[in-house]
Amino acid sequence: MLPLHSPRLRLRRFAPNDLRRFIEYRNDSEVARYQGWDACTQDEAAAFIRTQAAQGPGIPGQWLQIAIALRETDQLLGDCGLKVHARDPRQATLGVTLARPHQRLGYATEALTTLFDYVFGTMNLHRVVADTDPQNTSSWRLLERLGMRREGHTMRSLWFKGGWADEYLYAILADEWLRRADCAPPFSR
Repeated sequence: MLPLHSPRLRLRRFAPNDLRRFIEYRNDSEVARYQGWDACTQDEAAAFIRTQAAQGPGIPGQWLQIAIALRETDQLLGDCGLKVHARDPRQATLGVTLARPHQRLGYATEALTTLFDYVFGTMNLHRVVADTDPQNTSSWRLLERLGMRREGHTMRSLWFKGGWADEYLYAILADEWLRRADCAPPFSR
């Protein structure tokens, strides 16, 4: 599966030399604000990188965290996650995290477009879902730019960082993505 390439990015496995940059963005409180983690120690980050470097792609029920790096320099910018559903391996959940200096530059759109091309075109998945906090405007706007449809808004449905949080639920079907991809600029194909 990996690496995958787009004009500016390389989606690849994590490597030991990603440790410093990974720790930097995972310990940034603004980056972690809407994530399921708050921070990580150097030992936790090193263990995470070792585990993800060896993680098989598309194993139902297991998250695969994919490093997002600049194609020219291989500098780590962030990561995206893909979890094929255990109950139905034709469906998956995804997420994305970028270090603050690399946000709002189109990298998340480019990375997820590349990932969607792969999961729908090569893995032949049927449906991909994502969820986000309604207050995370950048996230839900990204999902909508990618053609994902908001399928729900759950109210105070998630106990998150000491309080109840709402969630927006998004999804896109393979045929919707492939039809959209036929009409989209081919920057990642």
